[in-house]
Amino acid sequence: MSYLALLGDGILANRAHTGREPDSATLLGELLPGWTVSLLAAEGVTMDAVATQVQRLRTDVDLAVLSVGGNDAMEHVDILEQPTQSSAHTLDALTNIVDDFGFKYDQAAKAACGRTTRLVVCTIYEPPLVGTNTASRARVLLTLLNDRILRVACQWGLDVLDLRAICTSRGDFTVQIQPSAAGAAKIARAIAGVAAGTGGRRVTVIAG
Repeated sequence: MSYLALLGDGILANRAHTGREPDSATLLGELLPGWTVSLLAAEGVTMDAVATQVQRLRTDVDLAVLSVGGNDAMEHVDILEQPTQSSAHTLDALTNIVDDFGFKYDQAAKAACGRTTRLVVCTIYEPPLVGTNTASRARVLLTLLNDRILRVACQWGLDVLDLRAICTSRGDFTVQIQPSAAGAAKIARAIAGVAAGTGGRRVTVIAG
């Protein structure tokens, strides 16, 4: 028996948004009959809470998947609408947000790395937010934050599940930012592919 743990926020703990359809954790149990799936992720969680989730990990986890950071990003969504004194002022504000995010994400990934044979981290997907130009503006901020996730993954030698390339349709989302049943199913199938060693196209980034 192999063990899979889901860490982080409501992107993986999506039961409240799938209606009568299975959530990602339930579907993974069906897709991976030789695996035990442990759902430690919780809706509303920020990066600071990952260390507590990690403490609850079994000592023999074969694969852990971490999806976190979206709620931290939402704390800064007001920057998309704020008037600005200059482009330099905006860039300085974004730099501070991204640096703080990168530090916290590094701590979360570091906490999880030592407790599992393999850790896979997820990028933050790009939801179709309602409002004139809101989604396109949010994409700028999310691109910067996802760059930090990729840098942390490179630093710790982690694989990355790019949710931006998985949840790509409006129907994959509900309540603007949550995975719908369709989105949850796509996420589950992608994780199952990772666990089975059959998932996705491999892109190798060589650093140094």
